[in-house]
Amino acid sequence: MKNELNNSVSTQENSFISNSNENYDSYNSKITNGIINILKKLLKKNKNLKNYSKILKEQENRIFNSKKIPDISLINYLERIRKYSEIENNTLIISLIYIDRLLQNSNLILTPFNIHRILFTSILISLKYNEDLIFEFSYYSKIAGISINELKIYESEFLKIIDFILYIDKNEFDKYKHLLLNSIENLYN
Repeated sequence: MKNELNNSVSTQENSFISNSNENYDSYNSKITNGIINILKKLLKKNKNLKNYSKILKEQENRIFNSKKIPDISLINYLERIRKYSEIENNTLIISLIYIDRLLQNSNLILTPFNIHRILFTSILISLKYNEDLIFEFSYYSKIAGISINELKIYESEFLKIIDFILYIDKNEFDKYKHLLLNSIENLYN
C-alpha cells in the first residue's frame, strides 16, 4: 500500500509544492498545521454541542480519556511525533482516515482529554501499516509520553473499534488528501 499511496500524489499536491517555492520541511510544517487545523475544528464543533458537559462526564472513564488535559499543545505534540518518528505525509493522511473510522464506529467524540491519545494511536497504527521502518514499541511509548502497556491497550482497542479495517482505497485516500490540502490553503490564504 505504501508504494501505491506514494505513487498517487496528486497534481494538486505537486503544484502546491512547486507554486510555493518552499523547501520540503516547510511543506511538512504546512501538512502538520493542516492536520491540527482539522482536529481543532472538530474539537470546537464538539465543544459547541449542547450536551457537551454530559458527554465529557460519560467519556470520563472510557478508553483514550486522560484524567487531565495534557500540558503539551496539540501542535507541539504532533511536531514531536514528526521529529522523532520521521513520519511520511501520506501516513499522516491515513491517520486522519483512521480517526474518522474510529469516530464513526463508536460514540466517542474528540475532546481535549482524549485527542492526544487518539492522534498518537492512529499515527502508530498508520505507521505500522504504511511504512517500512518501524521502531521498537518502547521508542513510540517515549515519543507519546504513554506507558508501553497503555499504548498497547490503546492500539488494540482502536483496532477493535475500526474492525481491523486498515486498507484504504485510492479514492478514499484522495478525498482526505484533498480535504487536508484545502485546509492548508485556507490557513495560508
